[in-house]
Amino acid sequence: MNTGNKSRESASSLRKKAEEKLAEKSALHTTLFDEGETMKLIHELEVHQVELEMQNEELRIATDIAVSASEKYTMLYDFAPVGYFTLDQSGVIREVNLTGALILGKDRESLTGQKLKDFISPDTSEVFSEFYIKLLETGIKQTCYSRLTFRDKPSIYCHFEGIIAENDNCLVAVIDVTEQKRAEQILKESEARLKELNATKDKFFSIIAHDLRGPFTAIIGFASLLREKIKSEDYKEAGKYAEFIQDSSSRAMSLLMNLLDWARLQTGKIKFNPENLRLSEIIDGVTVMLKDSAQQKSITIYKKISGDIPLVADKAMISNVILNIVSNAIKFTNPGGNVEISSFNDQNELTVIITDNGVGINKNKIEKLFVIEGNQSTRGTLNEEGTGLGLILCKEFISRHGGKIWAESEPGKGSSFFFTIPQPK
Repeated sequence: MNTGNKSRESASSLRKKAEEKLAEKSALHTTLFDEGETMKLIHELEVHQVELEMQNEELRIATDIAVSASEKYTMLYDFAPVGYFTLDQSGVIREVNLTGALILGKDRESLTGQKLKDFISPDTSEVFSEFYIKLLETGIKQTCYSRLTFRDKPSIYCHFEGIIAENDNCLVAVIDVTEQKRAEQILKESEARLKELNATKDKFFSIIAHDLRGPFTAIIGFASLLREKIKSEDYKEAGKYAEFIQDSSSRAMSLLMNLLDWARLQTGKIKFNPENLRLSEIIDGVTVMLKDSAQQKSITIYKKISGDIPLVADKAMISNVILNIVSNAIKFTNPGGNVEISSFNDQNELTVIITDNGVGINKNKIEKLFVIEGNQSTRGTLNEEGTGLGLILCKEFISRHGGKIWAESEPGKGSSFFFTIPQPK
């Protein structure tokens, strides 16, 4: 209670002293300055006050501009479509923008202190190392393409561009160009496909201009001779010419059927229709069709099939494959030779082998047997003609089944053709 009273007395005394001191100052000012000087001094103070207020306003505006510019820079830096990395001389990340962190799939805090090279795929690591070493050695802007790899998502292909900053740090910009590379790959594949289609077109024109002209020229020529022989009643010669006409017509028909099948394959008009079949029945049907051509050369066709082998396949396609291969075997086997058809099952896959003891094929030609660009027709042992399309059709048909087709041969010792057909479990 006494303490409170003392405090109030002390405050009252302090105020009284202050008022006395202020009165003294006022009296002093009155004696030092006249009224005109006082007004002038007040005016100067007011001017300085306005000046200070204007300077404060300018400072406030400048501060607002600086803050706004800083925010814009931060937004541009963080949300740019390019990843920006500040690396030290050893390649350690010192600073990274938001886009860069998103590219690496990490938060910025965890990336600080890590090496950017640790995210580079091993297959392009050497390229990135050369890029960074050259950047440090020359101080000149460098670029490269490398792949970034991750544990939990697919790798991406990126373009890297680096420069040296004033503090000797390296500033590296990273752009994801995965889609661009994918588009380039699609373009390359399209170009390759276009070349293939052009080669197919050229092959068609070659076949139409050359191979079809031969049979039809023979048909027209022998038909004219046949007419003359009939007029002169020379029926023995007429019968011979009729056989020539029949052979030429058969070749022309076979060629036209291959051309038709090829064209239908390219336009997707041949439907794939797998069904339950018996391999033995298909082979029997093919050997009946080729019986006459085999007999003309005294060639024996052996069917070495163990049991009644079932298979799931498109009957028309598989029959066409076996027909083309066996027909070629007869064509390139000398009179009195043999053609053997065998098969075996292995891990849900049926393999069919057609072997002959004919003239064989050179190694450099085997690779071109199933490719239309380098394919050429070759005459048989009795000068039989062909188109070169048969084996290409075989490859297309086997591919539709998800299988493979290939050949093994040695000149003078015959050839073996293999094809596989995957089977359901």
